[in-house]
Amino acid sequence: MKVSTIALAAVATASGGALGFEKYVLAGSSAAGSTSFVNYVISQPVQGKGAVVCTGAFLSPTVLVTSAKCVTDSISNKALAVGNILVGQGNPAETLKNITTNGVIDPQKVAGSGYVSPLAVFSHPGYNSIAYTDNIAVLTLAQPMADATSTKLIVSPSANTGAAYTALGLSLSTSTPSGNAPSALQQVSLKVGNNATCSGIWAPYAKLTNSLCLTPAKAASNVCGSDALLIKTAADKSVGLAGLLNIVAAKGDVPTAQCDVEGATDYFTTFANYVAWMTQITSLKQSDFVSSATYDYASSGSSAQESGSSSQSSSQSATDSGSQTSTESSRPNSAAGLSAVGSLAMFASVLVVSMF
Repeated sequence: MKVSTIALAAVATASGGALGFEKYVLAGSSAAGSTSFVNYVISQPVQGKGAVVCTGAFLSPTVLVTSAKCVTDSISNKALAVGNILVGQGNPAETLKNITTNGVIDPQKVAGSGYVSPLAVFSHPGYNSIAYTDNIAVLTLAQPMADATSTKLIVSPSANTGAAYTALGLSLSTSTPSGNAPSALQQVSLKVGNNATCSGIWAPYAKLTNSLCLTPAKAASNVCGSDALLIKTAADKSVGLAGLLNIVAAKGDVPTAQCDVEGATDYFTTFANYVAWMTQITSLKQSDFVSSATYDYASSGSSAQESGSSSQSSSQSATDSGSQTSTESSRPNSAAGLSAVGSLAMFASVLVVSMF
């Protein structure tokens, strides 16, 4: 892998942070339990606007899932070339500092950083960066990472109003100085919102497939941006992955950067309709997926019971459920072995990481 870059100062982001972090957790707490299944994906968009960092989760020693937005060109909606992506478990903010010398990426430092390029990248063929559909991508590695463990996907997480979940992401506190990158993995509590309310905030949700709508369990504590992991922990302490953050929206502001405003609502991509696609393009088997019956979704003040399905197949679920599913397309959109499309523009005030 060849890494070349020209840069000064910080990496620009769409949300205005110092580094290209595609998610934050606001007013959360330190992530509890083992999080060794969590990884970070650093990508360089074709347009050369700066490095982007997202969370991901290992589903096997060599297969991981993340948001399509993180590894897909925003114009073509095609997966980036593998050389434009790095995967690792070390602190991404520190990693980006450590692999640069005088503001320039040092290939030798990248080689010793613990981050590697994936073997293949598959963004879902239905992903659309404008419509926010099928925001899911799968990456495969040539070799397992030494300290990584894996989690399993929850095929049909509970969509009952009030069902409790935990979201993981990098932290951003109200005391974080403007421009400082988040660095610590944190968690916040979320609960499934009422379907009518969720559709009222973001109208396309009523027809958007594979989606779960959640709201903060505590005021001013929420996921932000466009990337986080939604998890459930079973009685035996095993962790299941229920979803990937798609967008955060507020009434009249979709998507919103104001994740702490009253009414801010989170929309996660869920996995029920992606099982066939994922087993087709990877070594994953049906046994790598778990049913929702493994988990207790009861939340404070709620007597919601596990429904066993996220499909809106009855008038009850159409009213109260925060999740919807439909038949998926299984055509893989892979960037394995492809070269980056177009040129990588370099900005004097932006750290541009170009990996070929």
